[in-house]
Amino acid sequence: VRVTVPVPVPSTTESSSPQFALPEAMAPVRRSRSLQRLLLLPATYLLAHGAAAKKVDRPPRVDKSMKKGWGGGSEDIPGHGLPMMQQGNRKEIEVLESMPSWEDFYRDYIRENKPVVLRGAVEEMPAYEKWTDEYIKKHWGNKVIGVELNKTETRGAESVEMTVREFIDEMYSETRAGQLYAIFDFDKDAKAKSDVRLPSAIWCKEIWPQSVTLWMSSGGTSSVLHSDDAENVLMMLDGRKEAMLVHPDEAQNLYAGIAEARGSSPVHQEWVDMRAFPRFSNVTWLHGELNKGDILYIPHSYWHQVNSFGRNLGLNVWWQHESDWQWWNPTNPKEWDITRFGSRNFPTFKSLKEKAAPSLPCTPLPSDQDLSSVKIVSDDEYKVYTKKKKKQRAKAKAKEKEKAKRAKAENEL
Repeated sequence: VRVTVPVPVPSTTESSSPQFALPEAMAPVRRSRSLQRLLLLPATYLLAHGAAAKKVDRPPRVDKSMKKGWGGGSEDIPGHGLPMMQQGNRKEIEVLESMPSWEDFYRDYIRENKPVVLRGAVEEMPAYEKWTDEYIKKHWGNKVIGVELNKTETRGAESVEMTVREFIDEMYSETRAGQLYAIFDFDKDAKAKSDVRLPSAIWCKEIWPQSVTLWMSSGGTSSVLHSDDAENVLMMLDGRKEAMLVHPDEAQNLYAGIAEARGSSPVHQEWVDMRAFPRFSNVTWLHGELNKGDILYIPHSYWHQVNSFGRNLGLNVWWQHESDWQWWNPTNPKEWDITRFGSRNFPTFKSLKEKAAPSLPCTPLPSDQDLSSVKIVSDDEYKVYTKKKKKQRAKAKAKEKEKAKRAKAENEL
């Protein structure tokens, strides 16, 4: 778009005056062609190089090796200075009051990559009733855990090691307000896993748990907006959480590619700076609320930011189906990069998930079995398994192709 400003044409007589008069100070350049060209410059150029453009210093969570990728926004953009969960374009997450079958859950939520809240679905799990502060201290009181010193999470921020007993004794103290957020790694803890089982919709032989983690605090925590490359169920054993969920194909609006901590957004969860991150205003997101006993299904690679309230126990299990290798190829950077989804000339996450089989098997495990008898398959182990399966499939396809080629040659003889 060009902005055309009328330029006065000097009169050839002393008595006449131009229809549009320029300031007297500019009289010497009335006839300047360069001035006329300047006045015809595109408006976008004038805005970018004029007073409207303000330089924004590198925000704190942006990778220090980055020279650009932020800025260009304004304090006038709606949502500036507000928390993420007060931004526009909010929709409510779907809630199910009863547990679906595996077939329905896979078809409607896993394959569709669609978050959902399962209301009251944790209540039959032993940990739901058992895991009081006293029970946790009794069984894991001497366990050394990592404790973050700021309830407003920043990746790589200061943390300390404490015993579980020390942590629980201190976490309600007024002197610790705004501090102490504990992370329990239970991957190799048979006692903890004996109190845990997955919801019946995914309690199958073909579901491979990847990690078992407990997040504990007195409330008031606020996580960064981040993504995990696995399916995820967050089970509320106590307290309340509020969650923001964003589709993987929104990665460009989250500035994922310039974040200091890979797999996170550099946008601050409690104060969105629209001067530095104006595209964040374009994000469409889902809002979900979890109460004690609820489960949140967070689909593979979905971005999520979570706030907690009251004594808070959130048990998180990441997992994969043994057949996920059919659509997921984490070793191929040309189709898998959590920071590039939604960018030009890169596959969408949606297009990858559509490669998943229309249906997958689920052999139910006994209802009285617990997680202690189920093998934990780590993220790295699953990636090795995926690579192996893809090689086998490529080999089988090559064999079939060669077989068809031979058959065609024989038919032509």
